[in-house]
Amino acid sequence: MTIETRIIKALQSVLDKRPEITLESRLQEDLQVDSLEKLLIISALEDEFSMTIADDHFKGVETVKDIVLKLRESGLLEEA
Repeated sequence: MTIETRIIKALQSVLDKRPEITLESRLQEDLQVDSLEKLLIISALEDEFSMTIADDHFKGVETVKDIVLKLRESGLLEEA
């Protein structure tokens, strides 16, 4: 399973009643993610990847693809 797929699955576990989640989905505009859900998403990603993510790490993130890029840029994720 790719990192992108794992991230989307983690988001789906938190946002189960939202429309289809893709890499291009915008967190606020398309998925209506609020601040509490952002924290739940961070927690789900921490569980999925067995790591710790600072709450402010996603500042400025607008799309699911941005999450992938932020995690890769920070070195928190490595391709399997």
